[in-house]
Formats: sequence, structure tokens, C-alpha cells
Amino acid sequence: MNKISILIGDKLRSLRQQQGLSQESLAFRAGITPTYLGQVERAEKSPTLETLEKIVSSLGISFEELFRLDSDLTNNVDYTIAQKIAIQLHGRSQEEQDSLYQIIKQLISFRDLK
Repeated sequence: MNKISILIGDKLRSLRQQQGLSQESLAFRAGITPTYLGQVERAEKSPTLETLEKIVSSLGISFEELFRLDSDLTNNVDYTIAQKIAIQLHGRSQEEQDSLYQIIKQLISFRDLK
């Protein structure tokens, strides 16, 4: 069970529940079994992109929305500091990312001067 599987499973469950759908009804719409959908939501199984597309389509959302991970979900997973920084940088322009990287480098160099 990897972290991305947990996040995606949690996000799918959350989106399904927001729409008032049971696992059975979403699975029927997507053409998969309710058991399999439950396993995906619990991060016990990793769906293929084709299956994920069926689920996303059945929810009426885009892949972009699925992969836009809420801070509530990401706070529930034990991330390394580097992963937390990467999450914060997600969606920022290359210029913003470069600026923040330069700030981090400056902070490290000041710390090393001590």
C-alpha cells in the first residue's frame, strides 16, 4: 500500500460520498465490481489507468480534479519533509518554484555559517 494509492482511494471515496453514491451504484456506472471499487478506495488494489478513467468518468470529474489532492487528505499521511515541500510546490509556476528553491538554498547556507 503506497501513499499515492491511499490518497487516491480516499479522494475517490470522498467524491463518491459527496455525490451521495454507494459503492454499488458507482461500480455499476463504471462497469466494475463493488468489491473492486472498495479495494481501490481502501488502497488494497491499484487500478489501471483505463479503470481509473471509468471511475472518474462515472463521477463526472476530470483526472485533474482527482489528482488535486486536498490538504485535509495529505495531512493524514506521514510524509517526509521533501514530500511536503513538493506538495506545496504543486501547481506553482516554474518561476515561483525556482524562487522558493533559491530561498531554501539561502536558508541552508546561513544555517551552515553557524
